[in-house]
Order: sequence, then structure tokens, then C-alpha cells
Amino acid sequence: MKSVIVLSVVLIGGSTWAQAPIQIAAPGVTATQPAVAAPQPILTPEARLARARELVGRFVRHVEASPAFPETARQAVTQAWSAHRDDDWSSEGDRPEDFLWAGLAIVSEPLKNALAALDREDHETADAALRTLLEDADPYLSLHAAGLLARSLVEQDRAEDAEPILAALAARGEELDRLSFLACEVDFLLGYCQLSSLRYAEALATLRRFEERHPDAPDKFRLPARQMLQELAAHEPESLGEVSDLMVYAGRRLAGGVADESVQGRQQRAVELLEKLIKEAEDSEQQGGGGGGGSRAGRGGPPRGAGGSPADVSALPGGRGTKGPLNQAPTARPGEMWGQTRPEERERILQSLRERFPSRYRQLVEQYYRQLAKEP
Repeated sequence: MKSVIVLSVVLIGGSTWAQAPIQIAAPGVTATQPAVAAPQPILTPEARLARARELVGRFVRHVEASPAFPETARQAVTQAWSAHRDDDWSSEGDRPEDFLWAGLAIVSEPLKNALAALDREDHETADAALRTLLEDADPYLSLHAAGLLARSLVEQDRAEDAEPILAALAARGEELDRLSFLACEVDFLLGYCQLSSLRYAEALATLRRFEERHPDAPDKFRLPARQMLQELAAHEPESLGEVSDLMVYAGRRLAGGVADESVQGRQQRAVELLEKLIKEAEDSEQQGGGGGGGSRAGRGGPPRGAGGSPADVSALPGGRGTKGPLNQAPTARPGEMWGQTRPEERERILQSLRERFPSRYRQLVEQYYRQLAKEP
């Protein structure tokens, strides 16, 4: 099941709280799964706005009371909050999390530099800056840096590198809810990364938990999550669809310069499974099952690459000239239509992941650093 979702293309409290750095498992090592949270109610717009104002207000008080930040930065954040506390965040494009990102950029120049680098799509520079903040003593900086780094890695089609960061964040779900607006994105991206790594059972559990915890998630997360769950429900082990999954996984990792045992094992598994399906089709043909659908080889649709395009690696050809069950029309798999999304629509969804903060709050950051540069 290819998650043809276009991602591979999609913090608050006082200084007395525990400020443990983000602990990240090594790539390929499955981190502890977070406990299953109770289903959350859908909040009214007014309730969501009130909760958001409370979250940002506590962040501002945290900054104001923290001696770790320069006095000028603390003043800039508190003054900006006084000016923007009553902004109409219900309007399109204005979000409380945007103010929070702006405040973090003011108190942390490395984070500001990372945001600017991501706007330029300079992921190497951004990732380097963000990694310096992963063990920062301030919980706002460490959590937001980890969330932004994971998002950057997913944008680079490096799901395997992003997953341990996301798993570490998800394991701190209560703190993540308390200190940031990242919980919804973290839970979604974790499920996406698990599915990209073909760990179907883990992805299924994570995406179900995502739907329970975030019933009012934005469409950019909710709709792809529902699509992935449909694909997981239709997943059939040892089918032609699984061959496609294995080959696309190996092709993606090889394109990223990775040829480790995991990649080689997936390649070997794809070859073995393909041989098995061909043998089943030949046996079915010899037994007189020429037009039937008894073999599993014809199910699951043709191999697809990320985004719905043909896979870059060899696969069983479709169409005419194939004997027996392999000649039947491929069944459309859940996600097929999603994979045919117009390129401009995919870019719109990807861009929604790349959002930093709008120009109004960006101006707060730029104004602060211009003023700082003028000081002797």
C-alpha cells in the first residue's frame, strides 16, 4: 500500500517543570509507543480559541520569568503579546501558533536561523541549527526544535530519520500538549513514517490513536490520515500490492544513498514474493483457471511510486499479453484516486506543512533583530 500521501512529496509552563532533553532512539530502533490516550471531544471554535490564548499566554509568562533569555528578548515578546493578545485569530491565516513560533524565534537566534533556512528550502542549514537545540534546557526550545526537525526530514523524504524523533515526542504527549501546538502534527507524521517503513500494525495503531486524540484535526492531516487507514484496512499480505510496497521502499532508500541490510532484505523479499506470485499464476493457468481470480497476484493494483506515478523499479507488467489471472483488470486500491491528485493540489498540501508564520508576526521577529543590530 503506498501511502501516496503527498508528504513524501505533508510548548507552556513555568520554569519549575522538568526540562529533560529530547531522547531520540537510533534510526531503525522502534521507540516505546505512547500510551493510548482517551478520545478527545470536539471543541467549539470559541473553546479552541480560549485554550490557544491560554497556552500562548503561559508561554509569554514563561519567557518573562526566565533568566536564560536576554532581557531585550523578554521585553520584545511581552510587548508583542500586549499588542497582539486580542488579535482575531478566527480569521483565515492568523493562528495562535504563529505568534508562538515568532516568540520562539525572538528568544532563540538559532531557531530564527532555522526558520529562515527552511523558508529557503535550505534543509542542511536548518537541520544543523535545529540539532543544536534538541538538548536545550528550555523545554519550549527543545520540543519545538525537535518537531521542526522531524517536519524538515519528512519534507526531504527521510521518514526513517524523522521517525525516532517523532516517537520520542509522542512518548511525551502530555508535555507536548501542555507546551505546544505540535501534538496533532507529531501523531500524524509518526503514523505516516511508520507506514512509509512498511510497519503496518504500528502505523494502524498510531493513526487510530491520531483520530481519537484529534477529532477536529485540520483537513491537511485528517483527510490523509483517513486515506492511510483505508489503505491499511485493504492491505493484503503477500499480494502484488505488497511487492509494490517493498520495491518502492527499496527504491526510495537507494535514491537517498542508503543500501543497508534492511534495504537489501526488502529487495530480496520482493523478488521472492514476486516469484511466488508468478508460480501461483502459472499453476492456476495449468489447472484451467485461465480467466478466474483465484490467484492473489492480480489483486492490489499495479506498483506505484510515491505520488501515484509508476514505480522506478521493475515489476510485473499490466495490460495485455499476460496469461491467466494476471490478465484481469487491476482492482483500484484505496488511495488510488488520492495518488492521482493534481500536482498543484499536492503542492498546496505540502506548502501547508511548510508554513512558518505569516508576515505580520514575521515582522515582529525582523523588527527585533534590526533593533538588536543597532545597539552598541
